[in-house]
Amino acid sequence: MKRYTLSTLLVTTALLLGGCATQSITQPTAASLGGPESRAVAFPVPPGEGKPREVNVLVDEPALKLVTIVLRGGTVLPTHHSKVPVTIMALTGSGTITAGTKRLRLDPAHAVVLAAGVAHAVEPDAGADLVLLIHHLGRAEPDHH
Repeated sequence: MKRYTLSTLLVTTALLLGGCATQSITQPTAASLGGPESRAVAFPVPPGEGKPREVNVLVDEPALKLVTIVLRGGTVLPTHHSKVPVTIMALTGSGTITAGTKRLRLDPAHAVVLAAGVAHAVEPDAGADLVLLIHHLGRAEPDHH
């Protein structure tokens, strides 16, 4: 399994969201993340055998939530949304993200960045396995009713 440090994932996310490697990046501190200064997380690559859809929360901190989702055999992730911005990356496999009227390609060479509240669905290529890495950027404020 590939292993990446939390710092590497945060810098990758910042570059994806910033759109330019020349922008100044403020390095997060352990206090700002709400967790340890560094740690390694393991991704399910290759996906192996299992249920058609498996969700695994790797990091759940106030500033960042990292989740992997394995979609086996072309299993579709139905339309849903997040209350915070998200970046979706394909660790293995490929497919399409539908966000409104847009159809966006998703594979190891392309990521998709979605604003908070954007409804989206993920469809792997026909019959294929797809392993997603989702970065939830921050934690949504609880609803007060």
